[in-house]
Amino acid sequence: MHVVAAGVARGSVKVTHAFAWNGEGEAMPALTADTAKAIGEKLREKLRAAGVSPAPAIVSIGRDRVILKELKYPQVPPTEEPALVRFQAMKEMSESPDDIVLDYAPLDETAGERRSMAVVMRKDLFGAIQVMCQGAGLKLAGISPRPYAVAAGLIRAFHSVTPPADKSDAVVALTLSPVGGEFTVVRRGAVTFTLAIPTPVVANEAMLVAQVRRNLAAYAGQHTGHPIQAVYLFEVGGPWVERLGSSLTVPVHAVDPLAGAVPGVANPIRGRFAGAVGLLAGQSTNALPINFASPRQPQVDRDPAKRRLAIIGILAAIVIVVGLGGGIVLANLASERVTELTQQRDDLKAQVERGAPDTARAKGIDSWTNREVNWLDELFELAKRMPEDDSVRVASLTATPLPVGKNGKQEAQANLELKLAARTTSAGAGLMSAFVRDNPTPNKYYVGTSISFGGVLPSSGAKHNLAVTVKTKVNHREPPEYTASPRFVPPKKTTGAAGGSVSLAAPTPALEQAPAPSEKTTAE
Repeated sequence: MHVVAAGVARGSVKVTHAFAWNGEGEAMPALTADTAKAIGEKLREKLRAAGVSPAPAIVSIGRDRVILKELKYPQVPPTEEPALVRFQAMKEMSESPDDIVLDYAPLDETAGERRSMAVVMRKDLFGAIQVMCQGAGLKLAGISPRPYAVAAGLIRAFHSVTPPADKSDAVVALTLSPVGGEFTVVRRGAVTFTLAIPTPVVANEAMLVAQVRRNLAAYAGQHTGHPIQAVYLFEVGGPWVERLGSSLTVPVHAVDPLAGAVPGVANPIRGRFAGAVGLLAGQSTNALPINFASPRQPQVDRDPAKRRLAIIGILAAIVIVVGLGGGIVLANLASERVTELTQQRDDLKAQVERGAPDTARAKGIDSWTNREVNWLDELFELAKRMPEDDSVRVASLTATPLPVGKNGKQEAQANLELKLAARTTSAGAGLMSAFVRDNPTPNKYYVGTSISFGGVLPSSGAKHNLAVTVKTKVNHREPPEYTASPRFVPPKKTTGAAGGSVSLAAPTPALEQAPAPSEKTTAE
């Protein structure tokens, strides 16, 4: 943080104090809503120690903390332009209008069109600056992006350095510091192009020279009619003026923003006060086109017709006051109703809280039962899938529950393996297709269904001599989801591979609690 105090009169700035605060040996904390108050209180101590009296404060923020957007729009009355600029800017930005503060600076007109540079900062940063100034005991008078402050300071510096040959020439104002820099093109006192220079680039000479060249080329591609005539580097006694001067095709001039003032500030850091001094220079001549503390707003035209509207509004207000008495009565009735409904809500809330333990137990029971498979219904469904032409017979059925993982979840509830004796491969595949066909979407009853053929069964003369294995994973189903109604066709009474067996690796509650069939049921 670089602080400059000065007496500001019309067109003149007399700098009295300047000091840099880098966090007392630690990294300067970022200015956020959480740190703003502590930074402001520390700044108050610094100002008191430096002998600076409280005064209105203007704050500059870096190029990387704002968004710039050049806009073109038709000519409109000055009173309507702020609303049109805001509308145009918000169409091209992803930020919410409630989260930003927007101001703009008019540029040159071209072919009957108006051009402006819209500048946006986040409202949370704006609020943090307000809190910081309150903590420092300062009244916030303005917030402006540093490129605009540097541009105003450059115009003031032309009194002590070589100015451009023509006031309409485009020049570069370049600021550098260990934490980065800014490349700003100024023409006729207005900012027409600005880019931030990242911190790693400043630490390397070759990277910095290449970055400046790229920025010059980027500007030239967008503004072919106004080439850069000079580069003004805010630096005192440093090496960059000579290094950039030998690498660029335009002259490079050194600028001391504190020229003739505060000799106690060391030369290596004097150039870093360009933004602070530029704020004061712009304030002295009203040359800060961007001020987030007082952005441009639509103006209201004074129209005699509006006087009549105002009178009508007063009469309407009288009518409202007359009706206020009735409104108070209605409000009292509504308040009683609110009290009654609030009591009902509290009673219902108490009932819910009393039933919470029972609800938790019910959920626990549901989570347990959802891990089981109703094997009696599964056998019933299997009977429905069996072909009626006795082309497939079940040799064995093996069901194995799947364990619960460490995360409390199961891939499925059980593995099901069917060993079949089939007449043909297509007959065995048909049974597997029946499993797939019975799957609903998106919650499937069977997953990972596969089939394999194990060769010919060693039975002499039997028609069901092809071994088929169908494997699948079974998911839990609620009883109403078992909707099959199979029609049983008694098979021929034969012996051999059709003699099947059923084995369950672990009994499930549904199988354990099932009653034994009576003789009558068996006969049926």
